Amino acid sequence: MTSAPSRPDGQHLLQVEWAGATKTYDGDRVVVGREADCDVVVTEPAASRHHAVIQREGGAWVVVDTSSNGTFVRGQRISRLEVPMSPLSLHLGGPASEPVVVSLVTQVAPPPYRPAPAPAAPAPAPPAPPAAEWWRNLPPPQLPAGAPSVDAWRAQEVVPPGQLAHGQSVVLPQQVAAGRSLTIGREQGNDVVLEDALVSRRHARLDPGGPDRPAVLHDLGSFNGTFVNGHRVEGAVQLAVGAEVIFGNQTFRWDGTQLLASATTHEFTLYADGLTTVLPDGRQLLQHASFQLKPSSLTAVIGPSGAGKSTLLGALTGLRPATHGRVIWQGHDLYAHYDQLRFQIGLVPQQDIQHPQLKVRQALRYAAELRLPPDTTRREQEHRVHQVAEQLQLTSRLDNRIGTQLSGGQKKRVSIATELLTAPPLLFLDEPTSGLDPGLDLEVMKQLRALADGGRVVMVVTHSVLALDVCDNVMVLAPGGRIAYFGPPEGVLAHFGRASYPEVFDLLDEPDLWQRIPAPAQRAATTGSLPAAAAGVPAPPRQSLGRQLSTLVRRNTAVVVSDRLLLGMLLLLPLVLGGLSRLVPGNSGLSLDDTLRCPGQTEQIGNGRCQAMQDGTPVGEVVRMVFQPGEATQRLIVLIVAACLMGTAIAIRELVGERPIFRREYAVGLSPGIYFLSKVLVLGTAAFVQGLLVTFIATVGLPGADGTLGTLRVAFTIAALALTMAVVGLALSALVTSTEQTMPTLVGVIMIQLVLSGSLFAIAGRPVLEQVAWLSPSRWGYAASASAMGLVRGQADREDEDWIALDGAFHYFMDLGVLALLCAVAFGVGMWLTYRSATED
Repeated sequence: MTSAPSRPDGQHLLQVEWAGATKTYDGDRVVVGREADCDVVVTEPAASRHHAVIQREGGAWVVVDTSSNGTFVRGQRISRLEVPMSPLSLHLGGPASEPVVVSLVTQVAPPPYRPAPAPAAPAPAPPAPPAAEWWRNLPPPQLPAGAPSVDAWRAQEVVPPGQLAHGQSVVLPQQVAAGRSLTIGREQGNDVVLEDALVSRRHARLDPGGPDRPAVLHDLGSFNGTFVNGHRVEGAVQLAVGAEVIFGNQTFRWDGTQLLASATTHEFTLYADGLTTVLPDGRQLLQHASFQLKPSSLTAVIGPSGAGKSTLLGALTGLRPATHGRVIWQGHDLYAHYDQLRFQIGLVPQQDIQHPQLKVRQALRYAAELRLPPDTTRREQEHRVHQVAEQLQLTSRLDNRIGTQLSGGQKKRVSIATELLTAPPLLFLDEPTSGLDPGLDLEVMKQLRALADGGRVVMVVTHSVLALDVCDNVMVLAPGGRIAYFGPPEGVLAHFGRASYPEVFDLLDEPDLWQRIPAPAQRAATTGSLPAAAAGVPAPPRQSLGRQLSTLVRRNTAVVVSDRLLLGMLLLLPLVLGGLSRLVPGNSGLSLDDTLRCPGQTEQIGNGRCQAMQDGTPVGEVVRMVFQPGEATQRLIVLIVAACLMGTAIAIRELVGERPIFRREYAVGLSPGIYFLSKVLVLGTAAFVQGLLVTFIATVGLPGADGTLGTLRVAFTIAALALTMAVVGLALSALVTSTEQTMPTLVGVIMIQLVLSGSLFAIAGRPVLEQVAWLSPSRWGYAASASAMGLVRGQADREDEDWIALDGAFHYFMDLGVLALLCAVAFGVGMWLTYRSATED
């Protein structure tokens, strides 16, 4: 082979031509594939995500196929081929696919970039990395159009808490030389210990390999996963030289002998590239938003209502992906690698995401149980709680109640602390200063400034302009979701030519805005696009259902015990309603001795039977005594209303009041079904006990229904009805959209239950009304109670006979069975509504 002219170091450059583009590479490795982090991104559907690697080996370039469908040269599939001096056409995925042409070129590489010297003192360029550490000088795997590439891979001086410094090795050469497997995890007994809240105690195992065999990385069932080159490891995977490995929040590169921490400026820069959100009706909520948020930066987003601020936040966090465009973090498309990157994003919504009834320590502890890996011990959880409390200056407030003993700014800090439990390097906040006075507004913004200075990227959506001077950037959004300004705070007023921010906001609403301000910088069209059909958010990994249920039941119980108003209602309602039932005139209680009469001209002949008599001689057939409305019915009506009221009232505000908390916890892995079940277990049990208690208060000291056993059956029925109505109340709470809607809903439900129960007037024998009443829990609760008391003892063959309330064990258990079925239906509907409330905008 004829030797072509080469670079001064004796190596050729690689030139790649594809899809009308041409690029020359001066590194030692070029990755070709469909994935956005590849150096050469192709659109061929048959190509793999990382299809092939073209790398230097000695003085030659070699194509290595890493695909499933194959790489073809002149119709033949190859696995490994040296690049000749003449152009080589690579067909990805099939012999007839669009070619990627690679060539060796002889041009001399440009000199290393050195910034222009300032008049006073020139700034020297950083030293080039050694050839053995070629991966440090790789070009960013994905940079949006217009983003500067200079110094993108320079080591980041300030890294977020829990991150290792760039280039730091966690695997020592002597460990690799020993040839034994190395365990990686959070526990001190591992060979490689990573102090990361998202790393499991025993997270992975590394088999270093040797001269003739590659290194192999095994995932040990970690909760948050092990990722290699953007893909979650299932079992084991071989590590190629330069492979990217992510454990929790930390990124590493495998150089063949070591895992080296990768913490560059590029990896800690968030890029938004052409973000556009279009509704099905064609309206655009966000238009071609392109910008970058550098490490250790605080950015404020301002603009009038409806300008798309919340839409932008949803697109950047991945919770509501944009219909077009990309969000790039750590060199990866966030939407394509959401499973890998989701836990590196913290989001503090506008509403506080903690229960005001709890103390700060309690709230953070329960949040730690739900967010940290399930193998985190109680001591580790407490340690993490104290870490974030100290970071946000909450240590002295840990035993204060959130709702009554904290200021507005301190409450917001508790919400921020909740997000910092997993140490995310990205932090987004939606209106954190809403409702705060100017002093607290400044306090919160200064706290965010401190968090950004710790190495994080922080973005805050706000309506306040009082503390913008602590920010690095201000983004002004105009109606329609277009960026009217992005830059330092001191340049906002000059850009719009106004003297105050109120004037700027007035200008933003003008129809000729874009003719009256400098034109925004034109951005090249994005090369990535997310179709609307693929805009779903994958479900996060979830802890075991039993662990979630245990945590939520304990938290709900703590909230109930700590909420004096709710606890008072739980205790006082049975006392008040039971006391009201004692106002019914009479002393017969639930006994029917004074309420059974023989019909017509009949006389009682014993054992509840009647017969017409003439001169002491029986005349006609024997009939049963019939019930005449009286004291027992009136007391039962009060008990039915009490059960419906107690069950519904205790639950109807529960889910709608906690919706912001639930939505955020759902986004980080909480199961909607378990959340709803925990509410049923706590509030349903409370309602059941209330039902027993109100029946006891209503009947104690008075004659019972058919003896003690009958009274117990009535008490169980009232308790079961209260439990069912608590489930119905929770379902309604998941349905309504605000707490203001709960009171009229409560009144309407109680009235419907009273009317359809059949206790006020006859329901049986009335077409349509009788069938509709079967859907009412109170109808079957009344029927079961009436059956236990023996209220209906008339003629069974009468058309208007209330047959479901007839006395006897069969009818009693039938009524309870239907009541249980309605409870199960309400539970299923409530679960569905709870899931819908978590996913709807």
